Amino acid sequence: MYHRNIIILALVITYYAIATYALASFDAGLMVTALTLFGLPAVVLAHFTLAPAAVIMSVTFLGLGVATIFEGVAHIYGLWYSLGITELRLFGIMPLEMMVALTLQILFMALLYEVLFDDGSYTSRSAHERSVFFVAFGLAAWGLIVLHQFLRGGVFVDHSYLWLVGSLLGAAMVMLVLNRHMSVVFLDRLVDFSLIAAVPSALALWLASANVHKVFAFDAAYVGTVTLFGQTLPLEELILLFVLPFFIAVTYEIYLDDRA
Repeated sequence: MYHRNIIILALVITYYAIATYALASFDAGLMVTALTLFGLPAVVLAHFTLAPAAVIMSVTFLGLGVATIFEGVAHIYGLWYSLGITELRLFGIMPLEMMVALTLQILFMALLYEVLFDDGSYTSRSAHERSVFFVAFGLAAWGLIVLHQFLRGGVFVDHSYLWLVGSLLGAAMVMLVLNRHMSVVFLDRLVDFSLIAAVPSALALWLASANVHKVFAFDAAYVGTVTLFGQTLPLEELILLFVLPFFIAVTYEIYLDDRA
């Protein structure tokens, strides 16, 4: 690892240590936590990498798509309940604050990947062309939730959270197999990033438990549960800590990287 990356990691660790202590001490809410752990770092990373607007918008569409699927499915199947200062819900389904929080988290992950494992440069033309994928993903996510909620509300799938996590992992693996630049070095880089990016997400999960932002209740829908942070968590939630950054890194590298 280059000295530049070591310095960046040291700064990130220091920031998150102080931020997590402060957020826990002051019993911070959902939006304050998301802005502190993901929003502010995303702004810094975007400036540091000189990310063009096309990249920011593309990853934002991806984040909104993922947030729509997760929060929509969670509402439909009762997988968890998100608690914010307000109870505003899009179409009475998805909590607005959690949608924003998850979108910020995904934007942060994409920019962190660019800083740690890429060259920090972009080709605007490439970003604009490939942003179509992210728009399509977001529209498909909304279509899926609307279809299930308003047209086929009686159709349910057992272990929906496992299917949700498995779908992200499966999509990432398909993209890797179809990518002509696939290599062992590339896969190792993705795994390393997933391990690093899982740490801020784990901190957010701990704060969600300590400050009561996210409550898991429907044990029958999970493949198994563990007790961590004084709260019963589904195994799928722990697996997601690593699967989500892996999916984001694969999607970002293949569809938004500056490779011609």
